[in-house]
Amino acid sequence: MSRFNLRLPIPFILLLALSPLLLAEDAAEPIQIDELLALGPLPIATDVAGRSAKRDEMARALVMQQMIGDMPRAGAQREMFGQALEWELASPADLPEVDEIRLWAIHVDTERFVRGHLRIDNVERPRLYLAGREVSAGDDGFELELRNGTHTLMISNHGRDGDDAPLLNWQGREVHDTARFHVEPVRRVSPERLTNAETVSSKAISPDGRYLALAFDSRNDLADIDIQRLEVRDLSTGRIERQWTTNRPRALAWSPDGAWLAVHEGNNLWLHAADTGQARLLLANHEHVGGWRWHPDSGSIVFAWNAPYEDGNSKARRIRSLEDRWAGFRDNSQIYQVDLASGLIRPLTAGDTSVSLHDIHPDGERLLASERIIDYAEPPHSLFRLFEVDLADLERREIGQYRLFNGALFAEEGYWLLAGPGLPQGDGATTGDDLTPNEYDTQLYRLSSDGESARSVSRDFDPAFSGLHRLPDGDLLLPAVAGERAILVRYETGRDRFVEIDTGVEVMESFVASEQRRPVVVVRGTDADRPQRVHTVDLRRNRHSVLLDSVESEYADVNFGPVEPWSFVNDNGDEIEGRYYLPPDFDDEKEYPLIVYYYGGTTPVNRQLTGRYPFNLWAAQGYVVYVLQPRGTIGYGQEFSALHVNAWGKYTADDIIEGTEKFVEAHDFIDGERIGNIGASYGGFMTMHLATLTDLYAASISHAGISALTSYWGEGWWGYGYSGIASRGSFPWNNPELYVGQSPVYSADRITTPLLLVTGDADTNVPPGESHNMYTALKLLDRDVELIEFPGEDHHILDREQRYVWWDSMLAWFDYWLKDETEWWYHLYPEAGEE
Repeated sequence: MSRFNLRLPIPFILLLALSPLLLAEDAAEPIQIDELLALGPLPIATDVAGRSAKRDEMARALVMQQMIGDMPRAGAQREMFGQALEWELASPADLPEVDEIRLWAIHVDTERFVRGHLRIDNVERPRLYLAGREVSAGDDGFELELRNGTHTLMISNHGRDGDDAPLLNWQGREVHDTARFHVEPVRRVSPERLTNAETVSSKAISPDGRYLALAFDSRNDLADIDIQRLEVRDLSTGRIERQWTTNRPRALAWSPDGAWLAVHEGNNLWLHAADTGQARLLLANHEHVGGWRWHPDSGSIVFAWNAPYEDGNSKARRIRSLEDRWAGFRDNSQIYQVDLASGLIRPLTAGDTSVSLHDIHPDGERLLASERIIDYAEPPHSLFRLFEVDLADLERREIGQYRLFNGALFAEEGYWLLAGPGLPQGDGATTGDDLTPNEYDTQLYRLSSDGESARSVSRDFDPAFSGLHRLPDGDLLLPAVAGERAILVRYETGRDRFVEIDTGVEVMESFVASEQRRPVVVVRGTDADRPQRVHTVDLRRNRHSVLLDSVESEYADVNFGPVEPWSFVNDNGDEIEGRYYLPPDFDDEKEYPLIVYYYGGTTPVNRQLTGRYPFNLWAAQGYVVYVLQPRGTIGYGQEFSALHVNAWGKYTADDIIEGTEKFVEAHDFIDGERIGNIGASYGGFMTMHLATLTDLYAASISHAGISALTSYWGEGWWGYGYSGIASRGSFPWNNPELYVGQSPVYSADRITTPLLLVTGDADTNVPPGESHNMYTALKLLDRDVELIEFPGEDHHILDREQRYVWWDSMLAWFDYWLKDETEWWYHLYPEAGEE
């Protein structure tokens, strides 16, 4: 393969893959390391330690403790067995002959994937650790393979070995295998930092707003453990009142009277007394307990309890409905209530169809719930019955049946309902007769008590809602999508107006609110270039305060590159919002390769710090990253989002191509010959589709992309439902122009861009066959294409180690084609160099 699609002879490709066997004059010049950080001597008796059966574990523990927190730096102190030690600047030659245990630290920066050996000469019993893991020594020293980034090496030793001065030398395998060794306490962001840093995963606030329970998650790779802890913090003093380690809580919530903190851990539901901290087990080892909430009287908890379906026929399975393909669809989840005083459990609903709980009326007398009805008569080919349950006699009262809704609450009169603009009972659509509204552009409705009419209170409000919470005064808090941001909005029912809440974060991940007259709100979230923070919000003043900032605790030594806004007006006159990420050491006199990212599947790519596609990591590897929000995206008004319907890339592709061209034209630091593009799911479809339209991109990546609309519509578990909105009214039999004309595989012969296809082999959303379709086509057409499958993974690559390989594979592919650096790709997939 080559960047310019040249057909290289097989022997030459093999020569590239086997480059370590080239002549000696192609090897890099050795680099002598003259400065490092030294700690010690450590208060350890070397003769006893040498005889200990636990010496390996002791060494690992020593290194692990030094890896926690900030990078080693000159002047940083460590206290060990009452002795104050300090990291000092030193030279290897300073090492004394005394048999004492010391620790060295060196930081290494690489600008590409490199391989080589670190030689440590004239040092007694050196042990080398990379990222906290021990590296084995060979005849040529310690062999290292380092991805592009910042690495910390630690070396334990027992002093000088012999009369000659200790030496440290790096010998790269090839000329380009060079690195910078330094002692500066600054690093670029890494995959491990993004996945392992401690974050708040869930939280609960007491009704009076005084106590906040926070659940934390982190990872220690060296110890190979996931770490979870739970703390209760007094917001009035900032003091942590209680803290304990635990498994990750599935949910936690304070009782309305503030007497108990309920923590759902595994199959157990624990109650922790607010006054004494004493723990009591309420639900003990009950499997399949789902969501739950406190009854308003604090005397019971209402919860969902699932009964898994047991199929007695293991030889064949008749599919009863489209939904019956879904894992767990035949399970039956009903609503139950457990009494705190006695532990007695009683059912509140029963039947053959699963029931979902939406709300408990503030007076505690009624439940608001729904169940799915199998009905495909109208798009999006689903139907839900919304009903009340009277807790006095458990009688049901049906409110109405609705094709699609995203949430419901009791209102002072009637109900609050989240649903799309096209709700038949409502007046939410503003698109007129020329456009079909996008049902993912969720509106807020006042639903009448009889369920027959609904008035949209947000039809002229551009953000799209994703949830709702009722405040004690009847106002609502609603998380919403507002372009690239995820915001929190207060709907003031008395004034019939929306007010954006000052959360202090660009992407709010979640929130909780207290129940007093002046509620306290706590949010967590991130910015495009700032890690997670937890803020308290005074709703009356609409002002936030910082409670926790992981910049200080987890990212103090990380140098993020700038993130800048960049929008353009397309040829249709629409403003297309976007942003771009720059490398941390950006130099506007240089030219950089560009990666363009998009989704297009109707939700915007928001400004969260990280996620499945870590833009800051890509920038840290020397790329400029441009992210844009093409037409059809929600959060910009109904006319904008409606362009998603029955388009399948028609407007989206135009915006991506035009945006890329204008971005390159506007920025002299972009190398217009080295542009890559990447998208996932609908974005993966867009990558394939773009490849049939343009040769603007030098390399492309499609993760879980759709190659044929008909097979996705029929085979993907949710394909028919998604298409019921995205292709409303269109089917393979009445609109072949859409289902064939917009399917990339039918135009595969137009593709010349090298394409990497990525999929989980257990993907039920966009089945792996979609990638296989395109792979087969391009292989038969003799085009540059690769297919990488991740065993056991679904639509998202969630396994930690597989995620690292996934991220590495994407960057290695771009390095191959946009930087002419093939070594990382062949290191990951050595057989590719042999073909």
